[in-house]
Parts: sequence; C-alpha cells; structure tokens
Amino acid sequence: MMVLGRAEDHYKLLPWMCTAIVRANPDHVAFCEVEECRFQRMFVAYAANINGFKLGCRMMLFVDGCHLSGPYKGTLLAACALDADNHLFNFAYGIVSCESVEDWVWFLQCVAQCLGGLKPVIMSDRGQALLKAVPMVFGKENHAYCLRHLAENYLQVAEKYGIWKEVTK
Repeated sequence: MMVLGRAEDHYKLLPWMCTAIVRANPDHVAFCEVEECRFQRMFVAYAANINGFKLGCRMMLFVDGCHLSGPYKGTLLAACALDADNHLFNFAYGIVSCESVEDWVWFLQCVAQCLGGLKPVIMSDRGQALLKAVPMVFGKENHAYCLRHLAENYLQVAEKYGIWKEVTK
C-alpha cells in the first residue's frame, strides 16, 4: 500500500527526480533508464558521497543487493565504504530488475565511472553474478569476499556432509 498514491505513479516520476537531482548539483550522478514508458533501471551517486569516498574512506567498496517487495519486484544494489572511524559510508545505489551478471556489470561500470580511474577492492558475498561481474569491471585482483559469508557457506557444506559438530568445536 502506498501512502500517497499508486506505485506506478511513483515509478513514472523517477526520470524527473533524477533530472532534478542533477539540476540541483551537476556533480551528482543520477539517471533512470526507461524503455517504451517502462522503468528499466536507475543509478544514483551524490557528489558529496563520491568526494567523501575519494578523500576520506578506505579504498574498499562493499557491494550487495536486496530484493524489493511490493507490486513491482526488483533489486536494490548498493555500494558502501568504511570511513576513517569505521562507520558505514554510502557511495551509490541502483535499482535493477534482478541480480543478474548484466545488471551487476552495469551497476559496477556506473560506480567505476564515478571513481574516475580509482580501483578499490570490491568486497562481496560469493553470489554467482558478482563472481563474474566484478572481474569484468575491476579485475579479479580487486575482488575480496566477506568472511561471514564464507563461514556460512563452509558450515552449510559441513552440515551437508554430517561433519558440522567436528568443524564447530
């Protein structure tokens, strides 16, 4: 349920909102791709976040996706960093149809354009689409995996083979 109107009316406003964001500050990066009056995907990175990352964050971006619920499905992709105080620092976000290799490559290419040649380490879970997309954009040497996700995967395999108790001692 939408508080102020129907969901399809809000999606129709996205191209206008992206234009308004860039008009407010030309250094912002915001665009929405529409095909035959249908929303395809969107990317937003604010200038303050781009400059903040370049000037005050570790050269590491954490990327992940979150599935959207409601009448229109999709995936929210996000790139975050850690600042000097170990606090999360938002860098960019995008909305795409699903977590496919094509959509991740598109999102990561948009991130790379915002970085202007910088090659940070990309930290991710071991999602199949990300395993293929990150090396295509940033190179295999710049891809690292989240330890928590590695441990969860390891324990799932251990449980599958009946050795869970032995590996958790």
